[in-house]
Amino acid sequence: MLNKVKKKIILPTVLALSVLVIGILATNVSAQDSSNYPPIVQKIAERFNLNVSDVQEVFDEERDERRADMYAHFAERLNDLIAEGKLTEAQKEAILDKHEEMQDKMEELKDLSHDERKEKMQALHEEFRVWLDVQGIDLTLVGPFGHGFTRGFHKGFMMGMN
Repeated sequence: MLNKVKKKIILPTVLALSVLVIGILATNVSAQDSSNYPPIVQKIAERFNLNVSDVQEVFDEERDERRADMYAHFAERLNDLIAEGKLTEAQKEAILDKHEEMQDKMEELKDLSHDERKEKMQALHEEFRVWLDVQGIDLTLVGPFGHGFTRGFHKGFMMGMN
């Protein structure tokens, strides 16, 4: 009975983390193009007569802080799974490495059209599922991209990129 309760708590938690991470990655990807600042950055800079790059820097700092917090929370969750005997330390390290790899791949998608990004994201999602299977890691433990990459998989990632 305790396992059923844990599963009911773990899966929603992992999915919620997934939604947050995609949102952060979306902000990161859209903010990386210095020649085309996001509209919110431009509006704030214009309204308060600020340098656009200074405003973007504040957004970037906030994004980086949120990303670090989420990464720490995810690593903590993986440690909990190790303590519960559901993951090994080697699997945890592999997941964290794969997370970084997938983040890099997603950043490469920033200049693609909406439809191309969606197609590539679906391919990355499938790549991650296959990778988990090869590693012998249960998808429900880490969510579809580990650190919760699917948090709103299509919507969250695509939001800041158009």
